[in-house]
Amino acid sequence: MTARLMLRALQLLFIVVVLCSSTQSKIVRAHRRRHVVADIHPHIRRQDDIYPVLGIPGQGVNTTVPRLEIRELQRNPDLFNVYLLGLQRWQNASQDDKFSYFQVAGIHGRPFIPWDGVAGRPQPPEGYKEGYCHHSSNLFPTWHRPFLALVEEWVYISARAVIAEFPEGEFKARMTAALPSLRLPFWDAAAVPPIGTGSYPWTVQRKTIEIELPDGIGSVKTTIPNPLFSYTFQPLPGKELFGKLPWTHWPTTVRYPTSRWADAQSQDSKIASQLDLNLGNLRQRTYQMMAMQKDYQSISNNMASLGGVLDSFESVHDTIHNTVGSSGPPGHMTNAAYSAFDPVFWLLHANIDRMTAIWQALNPDSWVTNQSNPTATFTSEAGAYADEDTPLHPFHRSKAGDFWTSASVRDHTVFGYTYPEFVGLSADETLVMRVNRLYGSNATSQFSWKLGDPVLSTPSGEGHIYNSRRSISVSSPQNGTYQYQYHANIRVQKPSSEGGSRVFVFLGPTMAETAGSVYDATLWMRCASFVGFTGFQMMGYAGDALPTGDANGVVALTDALEDRLRSGELSSLDEDTVAQFLNENMSWRITTADHQIIAPEDTPGFQIDVSYAKMKAATANSFPEILGGGFQHLRHATSGRAGGVQN
Repeated sequence: MTARLMLRALQLLFIVVVLCSSTQSKIVRAHRRRHVVADIHPHIRRQDDIYPVLGIPGQGVNTTVPRLEIRELQRNPDLFNVYLLGLQRWQNASQDDKFSYFQVAGIHGRPFIPWDGVAGRPQPPEGYKEGYCHHSSNLFPTWHRPFLALVEEWVYISARAVIAEFPEGEFKARMTAALPSLRLPFWDAAAVPPIGTGSYPWTVQRKTIEIELPDGIGSVKTTIPNPLFSYTFQPLPGKELFGKLPWTHWPTTVRYPTSRWADAQSQDSKIASQLDLNLGNLRQRTYQMMAMQKDYQSISNNMASLGGVLDSFESVHDTIHNTVGSSGPPGHMTNAAYSAFDPVFWLLHANIDRMTAIWQALNPDSWVTNQSNPTATFTSEAGAYADEDTPLHPFHRSKAGDFWTSASVRDHTVFGYTYPEFVGLSADETLVMRVNRLYGSNATSQFSWKLGDPVLSTPSGEGHIYNSRRSISVSSPQNGTYQYQYHANIRVQKPSSEGGSRVFVFLGPTMAETAGSVYDATLWMRCASFVGFTGFQMMGYAGDALPTGDANGVVALTDALEDRLRSGELSSLDEDTVAQFLNENMSWRITTADHQIIAPEDTPGFQIDVSYAKMKAATANSFPEILGGGFQHLRHATSGRAGGVQN
């Protein structure tokens, strides 16, 4: 008996040792935390050496493996466990370390310091500060591609280091076997969710999560702080690095925070509700981009526009950032200068990369061309031109010092990953078919599981369950040869460091709040008249770094108009009937970062109009065929009201 107790004590001691080396600990000072370079990447001798970003292939893994949707990744317990162990270990690295979670995330925005020896522009004006990231730029999708590859590589390196510490045995063998398949997961917020669940994965909402560790004989499950829920700053940067409040008060990343103070809590249940209520809008927008937009310049960023289509990958990205971070006060995800510290950032951006890769495959001849970009970065002036050969700073391609470019990252598989949509394609199973099933007018859930599966069950009474009529499938009443597509085009001046904004669109009576009053977004979105909203992410820059020009967003109208057709409020969806209906029934509300309603005439650059197209209906293996010259302006749809187009 004594021997058994001693053995159990040794097992528990081992678990404590592993957790102490992997988990975040508030009592450990930054200079005492582990150094990534010294401890888990010994072939890099100096932190000021050039570091080529090679992704997981740089670690000797020469296979191309799909990144999985986060809820599908959970279906593989060993692989999900390896991912959590790697992310947890990496988040625990010293913030002084060049390869730490803090400094790699900081490439995107704050703390506005050089990385990998890539210096900023010389002598920037007073208060002129920004990160390396490209926003409102034709490089928005391509810059984030090597950024994600760098993150993917360090999650892998960190997971490998954890596994190396395990004692030999069956558990270590399982984790070692899973490791080569480790890639960053993505979060598809536009897909019809798994049956009985919501758009916002429960995995990122829970404060703690269960992992599996060795216990000396086999393995044991234990609960840890969830590395997908938040990142803890150790130490929290001061004003010189993180600027003004509230960023210097929050010890962890927060979403939809309850206050500006150190005790602020995330409100993920509100995020879940709002994502569910805006899901139909996001799905329609995603399908329209995949099926109907053919020009890279217009789809790549929220500043560009072409013809009657103003939607972009960046605008969808802004809407999700805005929803998760929220406002009043804005959480980390709302502000581009701080957003990369939130672990959900990587899931969102992996999906933007996935959307880009799918769109590329559907439109192989359209890519980055020369364009002036209004927003400055750490290394480029506002208004600088960029093309496919522009260096994607600070990401080196080799130790010789050359950089990745949009041309050299055009094929995403160069970094050793792909996406599930590209696996198993054939004449009988095309990419178009898969996009139609995911996002088309008759979309269904493509997840391979349902609520109640043991790996994914939501604890009783927790989380948000999506119960919309569209949770299992969506169906269009437009079953004829020809169909109509409608969307509201929205323009505002790009939000600055003062805050992001949202534009809500309604068809019918709305709540009675007026300009200057405080609103409750969830209550608005539960109104029967609510159609959708588009969000604009604040840049978090200062001085002359603030962007100029307008940002564009879209609210899809087709589903809502089809609902009115079903109910008899509309007799048809032809353009004349819809124009009159929208003029009489469509309204919009604009809100600021501090939950204030503002009048359209007080919103710089605000304008809203409606575009439409008549098209030949899609088939299982074809996209809709747009007729009559493409999307056109719908006259009189918004005329006669503030912000509307007066014709």
